[in-house]
Amino acid sequence: MNAIRCLVVHDDLELRLRLGALARRAIPKLEANCVTCNSFDALPLERLAGYVALLLIVEFNLRDSTLDPLARLVRTRGQAPRLPVFVFARGGDERNAARTILSGAHDYWPIHAVKMGELAAVLQPLVEPAAASGALVCAAIDPRQQPQIAGYRLVKTIAESTVAAVYLARNDDLPQPVALKVQALKGRHVVSEADRQRFVRECQILSALNHRSIADVLDFGITDEYLYLALEYFPCGSLRDRLKNPVSEAEAVDYARQIGEALAVLHAAHVVHRDLKPSNLMLTDDNRVILIDFGSACMQLQASDLSRSDLCTGTPYYVCPEQIDNREPDGRGDLYSLGVVLFEMLAGALPYVGNTLAEIFAGHCSTPVPRLPQRAASYQAIIDRLLAKEPADRYASAKVFLDDLATVSAPERAAPDGRIQGVVKL
Repeated sequence: MNAIRCLVVHDDLELRLRLGALARRAIPKLEANCVTCNSFDALPLERLAGYVALLLIVEFNLRDSTLDPLARLVRTRGQAPRLPVFVFARGGDERNAARTILSGAHDYWPIHAVKMGELAAVLQPLVEPAAASGALVCAAIDPRQQPQIAGYRLVKTIAESTVAAVYLARNDDLPQPVALKVQALKGRHVVSEADRQRFVRECQILSALNHRSIADVLDFGITDEYLYLALEYFPCGSLRDRLKNPVSEAEAVDYARQIGEALAVLHAAHVVHRDLKPSNLMLTDDNRVILIDFGSACMQLQASDLSRSDLCTGTPYYVCPEQIDNREPDGRGDLYSLGVVLFEMLAGALPYVGNTLAEIFAGHCSTPVPRLPQRAASYQAIIDRLLAKEPADRYASAKVFLDDLATVSAPERAAPDGRIQGVVKL
């Protein structure tokens, strides 16, 4: 039987993987292939005919205003007029939406406001045109779209993964809005009674951590349908947002120190985060880094298969080699991810990239650790240990890493005889 496939187009690997995963969750029998814009432009028309839909991510905030963001849509409609094209916009507004539809798109969504039920409703007739019905569409809707958690009012969706969703929510008993993470107990992921007990136990551990660089757990619980976890909400954005602009060496070291301190506390409580990345590191108005999203640490109730393209935990750029090899990571896996983040801050680029998951995974598992720019070369030895392929070759603990970082980044001072000498740690 021939596969039923859609095609996701964008240059950001993580973004197109997320959209592809959402399409597969909406229609489980639908396969999602993901390609870059250049690869799509070079695709022969006969290959394009093999897809039931095109999911095109469009950038409306391009710096080069001479480029028409909808040029690829218009060209595709001319070449393959029968191929349904769905546009997912970054930076668009109402005028962009209207122009997109007038240019021939079948539908339009802001990329961060895609509802699985809506996506299922438009894709289902393409997959099973004879059997498309309201019942089938309803069956494809994720039960997490509108969870009912007593005491909480959901304001908006912040993020989604294959196992959970995070909402901005309010609770009358709490003075500030919260980030409410919700996982359904039924459906694709079966949660046992032992899993529920572990969830409660680990939430209790997280609640007791009380560290300035770890998000406070404000509430947690289990209903008949959901597990939920309420954390602090940080409106200032994440380190991912901050890294859209260069950071200084001093900032990079300060951020890395704060992350290391949070990991030291977390690991001392025998909790491994498993999903350390810039989007899970929030910033406060006084430039503090706060570690959030313990979904992989205390709510990931099923082992993830990182060989698949719909990553359940982590992202390909920050995952440690042992996770790729389906080995259970310990705290040294978090330190590896910290090494990727630190390299990215110091170098202004990721250590391992590629056009496919296989290429990125090969970088993590077999490519030598890349060199930092000369301006940051003094941190190369630290990066080498953090990004070591084998856990045994990395820092044994976050504390050892922090000691090393403090030594390398210690300010220099002049000795009485005029020589430059490092500050001696007591």
